[in-house]
Amino acid sequence: MTTVLPLDQPMSWVAPRDIAEVASLTLLNTQWRGRRVHAVHGPQDLSWRQVAETLTAHVGHPVQAEQITDTEMLQRYLAVGMPPMMADAVLGMSTGLRDGFRPEQRRTLATTTPTTLTSWIHEELIPVL
Repeated sequence: MTTVLPLDQPMSWVAPRDIAEVASLTLLNTQWRGRRVHAVHGPQDLSWRQVAETLTAHVGHPVQAEQITDTEMLQRYLAVGMPPMMADAVLGMSTGLRDGFRPEQRRTLATTTPTTLTSWIHEELIPVL
């Protein structure tokens, strides 16, 4: 796994299904109107090293986390066919998480989603490996 973020920086890891459930509940709520920002933080913050260790323990082979430069990451995005403006935007989402980033909404019971990394690995990742 490669990242431009520090390998020991904890961050939210959220299962796509959990994001979809939060969005669906908002869209199905007949009382909801206008705009709404609702954070999703996953069950716990994990560092890239912790994610690599968890993957290693469950997928049957070693997984390493490696920090690379912004330029290297941009080149990798371009090499797989990502258009330059999209590659720059995707890279910006990662670089924006450096240097003391704090989520707009803090972790609360309402923003903490249930799917753990381990359960996601077994339910979603391992079946496609």
